[in-house]
Amino acid sequence: MLDLTGVDAVERPELKHLVLQSARSIENALTQGKQHDLLIRLNWSSQSLGEDADGLICLDPDGWVTGANPAARQMVAQLHARTPTPVHCSDLFAMPYEMLFDAARRDTLGEPQDLEVPLWSGLRLHALPLRQGGSPKRLTETTPKSPPPPLKDVETALIRKAVSEAKGNVVQAARALGVSRATVYRRLAPGKLR
Repeated sequence: MLDLTGVDAVERPELKHLVLQSARSIENALTQGKQHDLLIRLNWSSQSLGEDADGLICLDPDGWVTGANPAARQMVAQLHARTPTPVHCSDLFAMPYEMLFDAARRDTLGEPQDLEVPLWSGLRLHALPLRQGGSPKRLTETTPKSPPPPLKDVETALIRKAVSEAKGNVVQAARALGVSRATVYRRLAPGKLR
């Protein structure tokens, strides 16, 4: 929960942006949590795919929509209608829905590629179909990475490499690194020069 209230507080645009971004992330997580066989990321041609602003549509194996986020509902008018009847993918796009499943199958071994999909209105969207559990390689910024090594370890490794390349000559290694000889000795504990 994020509390933005305050006594006589002026509305702060950065907090409003933070709330909108958090809400969008929650909506996307809820959509992706729906039972689905295929997740389709959508965006307009001028926008790149792989952002939180993407429209998300979840499909079952037969092409029926099992979930969609608010961005997808704004992009595809048929999703915006509040009807209790299920919506089929062929009602959304002016193309056979099997093409989306085929594109996702082709890209399971390589990097996923986006398609241009026509809407029944005549407009076109970029779509990135992903099999359940699949994630585009281009979204590596969202996947957890191992933390980088501590700076001290990186410095030590570079100093050891410089000393090794200088064949044990600490003065030459210090010059190559642009540091003093004392710094080289201080960074490397006694007996670690070899």
